[in-house]
Amino acid sequence: MCGIAGFLLKSPADEQALRAMTETLAHRGPDGEGFFAEGGAGLGHRRLAVLDLSTGAQPLFNEDRTVVVVYNGEIYNYRTLREELRARGHRFATATDTEVLVHGYEEWGEDFAARLEGIFAFALYDRPRRRLLLYRDPVGVKPLYVAAVPGGVLFASERRALRRHPLCPTGLDLRAVGLFLALEYLPGPATFTPGIGKLRPGHLLRCQEGGVEERPYWRWLPLPAPPKNFGEAVEAVRAEVLRAVKDQTVADVPLGVFLSGGVDSSVVTAALCAAGGRVESFSIAFEDPSFDESAHARRAAAHLGTAHHEHLFSERELLDEVPRLLGHLDEPFADPSVFPTALLSRFTRGRVTVALGGDGGDELFAGYPTYWVHRAYPLYLALPGPLRRGGLSWLDRLLPVSHANLTLPYRIRKFRDGAERPMPSRHLHWMGAWTPEGLRRLFREDPGPLPYPEPPPAPAEDPATAAQWLDFHTYLAEDILYKVDRASMAFSLEARVPLLDPAVVRLAFSLPPSWKLSGAKGKRVLKAAFARDLPPGHLDRPKKGFGIPLARWLCGPLRPLAEELLSDAVLGRVPFLDPREPRRLWREHLEKRADHRKPLWALLCFLDGWRRNPSWA
Repeated sequence: MCGIAGFLLKSPADEQALRAMTETLAHRGPDGEGFFAEGGAGLGHRRLAVLDLSTGAQPLFNEDRTVVVVYNGEIYNYRTLREELRARGHRFATATDTEVLVHGYEEWGEDFAARLEGIFAFALYDRPRRRLLLYRDPVGVKPLYVAAVPGGVLFASERRALRRHPLCPTGLDLRAVGLFLALEYLPGPATFTPGIGKLRPGHLLRCQEGGVEERPYWRWLPLPAPPKNFGEAVEAVRAEVLRAVKDQTVADVPLGVFLSGGVDSSVVTAALCAAGGRVESFSIAFEDPSFDESAHARRAAAHLGTAHHEHLFSERELLDEVPRLLGHLDEPFADPSVFPTALLSRFTRGRVTVALGGDGGDELFAGYPTYWVHRAYPLYLALPGPLRRGGLSWLDRLLPVSHANLTLPYRIRKFRDGAERPMPSRHLHWMGAWTPEGLRRLFREDPGPLPYPEPPPAPAEDPATAAQWLDFHTYLAEDILYKVDRASMAFSLEARVPLLDPAVVRLAFSLPPSWKLSGAKGKRVLKAAFARDLPPGHLDRPKKGFGIPLARWLCGPLRPLAEELLSDAVLGRVPFLDPREPRRLWREHLEKRADHRKPLWALLCFLDGWRRNPSWA
């Protein structure tokens, strides 16, 4: 993995600005840097060396140096592509996967990226045509920010790099602020700054003298025909996951696997063990037992025979990571699981450079509790309206307030927040933080309708599948994968996601809902595919999640940070927010009259970003 930055402008390339942009990405690539500048084009690269350690430096050119590329990612099928291109007369100067990009473009044109199997974001410059092409992988594993500026575009792996160019747009989009507070993350292509966007997954952007055009080079639909029966589906899922994991072991540096003890990481670890060789697994433990799964990780590791590494992080160590990581994130992000993910990445980087993870299993195989609630939702709607609303109000008064992890009262109150809303608003509010009513009280003036994401039509009418499809195009790409990318790259660790191999994705969404979700239990077919590899009952435990005791910490060790951000010196200086509503929530949370962890934390993350970004004021 690496970091890339650059631009295509009408004015001559500002090499000083190019170097400044690229330098901000040094954490993504500590092993080297490279630059290309010609006319109005500038390409910068920071390298994390994973393949071809001696000759894989970038920018990289084709044979006659008419095409140049800077690239962040891994192409797992690069050997197959390289042999095909060699047979067509192309000459390769390196053993790196990067070189298939320039030759693939020469041979197959702009849409060659549809042939790539991997995770990537890259910029390719066609020198004779003065054409810049930007690409992002189909799932959106690797980030790419784009800024529209007079006379062209800027691009970078992270927003911080764009800000080092004098033409970078400034300002704050209030609708984006509202959307972030509602969802805890900001779905693409929106960002907090007008004029800056995220390139959509599976899209390419072309910039040349005629203007800028973004279009898809990849489409998920139509899906393949599903297996004939459940037994065939089990074997198909097993075969595709085993293949995807084996494909993603390609590396010239040490490689390991994240093993939290949950279903998805255990499946990936089992598949990696099946690929052969010594497997190093990594997990972290927590002092709070309601968040700790380390015993399950140890059990799986012992059963599979991995060389297992575990570290118990104290509450103090985790808390010390909060302010540092908030600053590193570069823009507000309110998923608190980013903190343990960062600690796991730091610990893992001590022994390996690449780690495989289980991200994507919940979205593909129906692992979140919200999915079965969607399927049962018609039973709720069958009740008379007054009875529904009155029952929820009665439960709210009856149930105790707890600051523990994912308690029943917490789940019921989250259900209440979205129960009377249509899809997709219902699902987004079940997963998110601020409600529309709360936002109207928070903002001094209505920022206008929130730009909720609109994914492509779902491949099935089943409500659980529709929610999975929505999550796949929003929550997965812009929360889960954003979190993993930022947390891992903060420590120069490459994180790979084999469950999000496109063939696995297409197979998962082709399956009938009942093969994934049985009653309230998800991942039916995935568990059946790997039950033989893991200890009895290991895959049948309730979902715990990977988080921190945020509700309790807000009343304790995080209280000074919260009160600083909610003070007149910070919140009081945000002209478009009314401090009365958040301070009311804060009092109720401190007095344990309510659990407002999600709206409070989302707001605190925004306020921390506000004071770190002078251009927003």
